[in-house]
Amino acid sequence: MVPVNFLQDVLTQIGRCLPAQASGQFCIAYSGGLDSTVLLHAMVQIVRTQPLWRVRAIHIDHQLQAASAQWRTQCERECAALGVAFTAEPVDLNGLLPEGLEAGARAARYAVLRRHLQPGETLLTAHHADDQLETVLLALVRGAGASGLAAMPDVKPFAAGWHLRPMLQFTRRQVQAWAQTAGLQWISDPSNAQLRFDRNYLRSEVLPALRRRWPSVARSAVRSAGHLAEARELLAAVASDDLQAAAVGRCLDMRVVRLLSSPRRRNLIRYWLEQQHARAPSTRKLAALENDILVAHPDRTPQACWDNVEVRRHGERLYCDIAWPAVDLQTTSLSWSWSQALPLPLGLGELQMQPSADRGLAQARLPERLQVGFRRGGERIRLAGHAQRSHLKNLLQEAQVLPWWRDRLPLIYAGNQLIAVADRWIAAEFTAAPGEAAVRISWTSQPAIHAAVASDRGAGRAGSD
Repeated sequence: MVPVNFLQDVLTQIGRCLPAQASGQFCIAYSGGLDSTVLLHAMVQIVRTQPLWRVRAIHIDHQLQAASAQWRTQCERECAALGVAFTAEPVDLNGLLPEGLEAGARAARYAVLRRHLQPGETLLTAHHADDQLETVLLALVRGAGASGLAAMPDVKPFAAGWHLRPMLQFTRRQVQAWAQTAGLQWISDPSNAQLRFDRNYLRSEVLPALRRRWPSVARSAVRSAGHLAEARELLAAVASDDLQAAAVGRCLDMRVVRLLSSPRRRNLIRYWLEQQHARAPSTRKLAALENDILVAHPDRTPQACWDNVEVRRHGERLYCDIAWPAVDLQTTSLSWSWSQALPLPLGLGELQMQPSADRGLAQARLPERLQVGFRRGGERIRLAGHAQRSHLKNLLQEAQVLPWWRDRLPLIYAGNQLIAVADRWIAAEFTAAPGEAAVRISWTSQPAIHAAVASDRGAGRAGSD
């Protein structure tokens, strides 16, 4: 049996970290290895003392070892013997380069766990103090800041519930001693001996020397990570206040950003990007963004790109958008049977025709099929109530459509005549008279194409409007 003090310490950690909204339902990420086997047996005994708690296990088969199917069966039998509900799911890691295998396996593993976690349920993983030390060291050699060096938190929101690590206060040696005392058996993965993986290298070559010199180094790393987690919270609080002052819709007001000190400005930009669900850029990329975008002439539209993110400045606003593929839309032409919806390329949304009670497009004047294209330059359209045709370029500027979106608005043609620009303008020749059957264009799932204005200040901080 797992020692009583261990059970009490795990229970205390869960009680300290478990959010009040949690349901008392727990899902253990169970690999069958030493750490997760100890956690599984501990939770089975703890749940017996907590009438409202339930525990189940999920096993992720990475299919990287010939014995992985055998391991899955062994885990299933162990859970059956303990009376624990068991789920197993394989993941396909084919195509990952060796240097990306660790990160790829982790991403695949958590994607499965995220999908399986129930609302209000808490995912438990068996990370311990030595795992935290490894994470801190990896973050250090990669040049991480406070957020990266804070390493793994005790608890955080995850999927529809939470992710809690109730064994972070214990070292690997303690966990193994408890497992041996309890007479537990576990799976040994031979890949743990492969030093090409960063964590294995640290575990085999670096940590033994550190422990010989500083026996409590793992616990110290846990403490340091805790201090850095507090620092990260303070930085986030400062950034939140700065964002409240600088936010204009989904954007940042550069006139406010320029007033901040350089460290505080970078802190704000990182936090703002996080709110936009974008990964923070590297230190070099952030410095370039800060220098180039902040000092560029107002007439320019400077930008910085990484991953699938584009950060651009327009006027005195900083925008964060998806990086769209470099495709020449000028040659794109789509045939649209307008009685049906038309998906647009590159995730630009969808066009539909809907009945209109006001002056939309005259239904009787529309041919059965329309053509949809994008700007090539020089387009003009005469709007209702106007004697002359207007240049589309001028209309887009007056409507404050962002420059990088102006070539991505769908243009609707009847033959060679431009009859509508997205859902914004329609040609006078095709505008329905009062009482005439009409339809209007609906552009669904469209991107945020307009420039932010002063009235948006403080709104839309978590994303696009």
